[in-house]
Amino acid sequence: MTYLLSTQYALRVLAVIFAATFISGCSSTTKSEPSLPISNNSNHAPYIPTDYYQSIDGACEQQAMEMDSFAQQSGQAAQYLASAKVMLRCVNGIQFPSGHPDADKALRLMAMSVINLVKGGDINAAHVALRKTQSKFPNKDLFFADYSSFFDTATALLEQQKLTRHQLAALNISAELRTEIERHQYWLSH
Repeated sequence: MTYLLSTQYALRVLAVIFAATFISGCSSTTKSEPSLPISNNSNHAPYIPTDYYQSIDGACEQQAMEMDSFAQQSGQAAQYLASAKVMLRCVNGIQFPSGHPDADKALRLMAMSVINLVKGGDINAAHVALRKTQSKFPNKDLFFADYSSFFDTATALLEQQKLTRHQLAALNISAELRTEIERHQYWLSH
């Protein structure tokens, strides 16, 4: 009887040890988003992987760009709005501190979403998207082919009724847009 009890006890202990070993082999923490290591391109400081950045989902970005292309071809407001929403969803919840490898890509996606919201006619959503873009990238800007500023252009488009002639003159926007806004303001006031 003592032999039987000690055998059962030994089997239980072995089962508990086996279960503990099996469970400890499983990882209890999983990453749901891909991440990229910090890279330091400076020749003076060594690379030290101390933190990781969350990256933009490539499939989401590709879908957003395809939807934008289709919206440009169709010219339909609903298509512009849909592509803008996908662009914003691609960067939603991701922080872009200085040195983030996807920061430029995110800035372009957010800027395109603001422009597409304007083209789609949702001015209130464009205001919100512009404020979010400015808060995520406070010291950055994009420039068009004529070297006009994205942030100044978006501000001029969204705030044109509130801008004085002097404020408009201080914005880095294209000459054509400036002329059109001045013409629009003239006819509204006369």
